[in-house]
Amino acid sequence: MKNNSIWIVDDDTDDQEFIRDILSDLDGDYEAVFFNTAKECVRALEREKSAPFIIMCDLNIPGIDGFALREMFLKSPNRKFHSVPFIFWSSYASDKQIERAYRLRAHGFFIKDPDFNVWKESFAAIINYWQKSKMPSKNEAYDEPLQIN
Repeated sequence: MKNNSIWIVDDDTDDQEFIRDILSDLDGDYEAVFFNTAKECVRALEREKSAPFIIMCDLNIPGIDGFALREMFLKSPNRKFHSVPFIFWSSYASDKQIERAYRLRAHGFFIKDPDFNVWKESFAAIINYWQKSKMPSKNEAYDEPLQIN
């Protein structure tokens, strides 16, 4: 896996295609890795030696929803789960959902825009921000789990 992989947890194949087009238009060498369910994402992260650059997660995915996935990452003793920017996105979100995402220490919350250029601008802004941000190692194996009440 590349260090600049962007993991997308979203079961909507139309959105996945939209993201492929956006990333191919952006300058940079980004690998999009798609997961249709939270369980697929967790299994992949557990077997990888290092974590992805960013995880972008839809709220409404089959089985375990995006909130439960974020809680799993925060409770994990594996430090690589903690150092990955975790960004929520959805076609729609209530104020209550946005508040819950930030209580779960989300690194952002974005609404999927139907306009290709607007969505592309959002992606570029997210990527540029996290490229410039300093982050802890994504290779560390274990740390104390975060206690969430």
